Amino acid sequence: MSPISRQPNKQDTHADFSYTEQALHTLKHAGLRITKPRKVVIDLLDNSPVPLSAYEIKEKIDSLGEKIDTVSVYRIIETLEKHHLIHRLLSSSKVQKCRLSPESSCDKHQSDHCHHLLVCSECHTVSEVHCPGANDLVQAVQQAAHFQITSHAIEFYGVCGSCSG
Repeated sequence: MSPISRQPNKQDTHADFSYTEQALHTLKHAGLRITKPRKVVIDLLDNSPVPLSAYEIKEKIDSLGEKIDTVSVYRIIETLEKHHLIHRLLSSSKVQKCRLSPESSCDKHQSDHCHHLLVCSECHTVSEVHCPGANDLVQAVQQAAHFQITSHAIEFYGVCGSCSG
């Protein structure tokens, strides 16, 4: 069954669907066409263990024998980001897939969907982490600065358990 025709419903658990299937369903539900370039980029992000830049995405797609221009890659990234399907690293502007299950620490359906990321300086993997105190920090900054914060992103840098162990 194709990922496009297999759509999650309320009885299904998110664990039954791959990132690619969930992302395609989200885009289709938003009224967007599922084009071959979008699907190729989503598949690539789904299978990448590390974040990728737009140029790296283009190079990987080209190496697969597919053709895509860099502008299209940037547009697809913009669309995926708008629909909370990827995270962009502030430090490098690279992107990676967002964990979409409600059980994960970062669920795109959360009202306060934010990006708290752990970046390993050794293997360059990026993990999402839930920071329960982040909302308190946001409130404190808003009050101290008289500034209405609409979103935030936090990145922590260090060495992951696999690299340090």
